[in-house]
Amino acid sequence: MLFYSNRVDIHYALMPDSKKGLNPEETTIAEMLKEKGYKTGVFGKWHLGHVPELMPNQHGFDEFFGIPYSNDMWPKNTWSGFDFDPLPLYNNREVVDTLIDQSNLTTLITEKSINFIKRHKNSPFFLYVPHPQPHVPLQVSDKFKGKPANGLYGDVIMEIDWSVGQILDTLKENDLDQNTLVIFTSDNGPWLSYGNHAGSAEPLRKGNYYLGRCA
Repeated sequence: MLFYSNRVDIHYALMPDSKKGLNPEETTIAEMLKEKGYKTGVFGKWHLGHVPELMPNQHGFDEFFGIPYSNDMWPKNTWSGFDFDPLPLYNNREVVDTLIDQSNLTTLITEKSINFIKRHKNSPFFLYVPHPQPHVPLQVSDKFKGKPANGLYGDVIMEIDWSVGQILDTLKENDLDQNTLVIFTSDNGPWLSYGNHAGSAEPLRKGNYYLGRCA
């Protein structure tokens, strides 16, 4: 099941004023699994349409916590030439905050993901965790600030590594690690204009991962 951009008519990064998104007639993996009795959750960045009829809860996800589009689409992005509104933080269909600081976002997403696993450990589940970091603007929680030797990008990557470890530990602690398929993906590839974010090597720009406990 592949969402080719030409077929679904998404040819660019959707802007906050966009009215389009993933066609409701498309079948997502969340919708497929939901029909099989899976609990489904997405915690992180959606960016597949943010008008009410295009949000995650309309595409097969029982739960959503995160931002509706890219984390650089906010007022502090002065170099883009766009006049962005405040970046909303959603809990399902409700805006619960507007972000003026993203430093705790990775931790919040991790906590929500762990809570989801614990609540649904006795049933099959599908968990999608698309972290906004390390897309710019790079921001990190205090507990990882200045930890590695390669600057802010290194701090951000260390926190994402911690997030993955926390989720994998939760699976093990709840005896789910032998019955859960964990899939890692990444998108975009290196962003050449921010090459100094990773010391001597160009990094992958963003990582997503999926968890699906088998029935």
